[in-house]
Amino acid sequence: MRFLRTLAPLVVVVALLAACGNGSSSGSGSSGDSTILGPSKGFEVRTVYARYAPGVPFSPQVPKALTDEMSRQSCPMKPRIVSNLLMECDAAKTVYVLQNPIAQGDVASATPLQVGHHKIWYVEVALDPAVAKKISSELPSMTGEQLAFTYDGTVLTSIAIDSSFHPNHFAITGDYDKASATRLAQELTA
Repeated sequence: MRFLRTLAPLVVVVALLAACGNGSSSGSGSSGDSTILGPSKGFEVRTVYARYAPGVPFSPQVPKALTDEMSRQSCPMKPRIVSNLLMECDAAKTVYVLQNPIAQGDVASATPLQVGHHKIWYVEVALDPAVAKKISSELPSMTGEQLAFTYDGTVLTSIAIDSSFHPNHFAITGDYDKASATRLAQELTA
């Protein structure tokens, strides 16, 4: 059953690609074209198909050719298409293979915040209401899946979907100090 949950989204992507290959233009398309696999400029929310970090085993459902490709990647890297999916890295050098965006759009606000009295910072993000609504419409069928939040071809953070997730606001955590958290907040709202 889990194999079918993993395979179903891939079948949809392949079907969309096959349909677009018949008589459609091979240009880059518009941002509203749901068949575009590559990264766009700006903020996106994508379903995670697979991810790789050294020493972390893959799920048995990830095809061997894809696991080999992911394990050979050196981060940072330019995003690229592999097996009809988008491959990107995060700042921690984890390699992600992502499906098409479920939402693209603007960040309403991004605020750098400090954790307690430590030198640890994160960015609290509130999405544009239209983006949050689009994500909310997808959530009921996504419990247990992972979402990646990307910006300009880099994975900012990823989360596992459960009933407590609310797309109107979330935190981007990582190895941020005050300057880097402030810079990211400014980039997201520019």
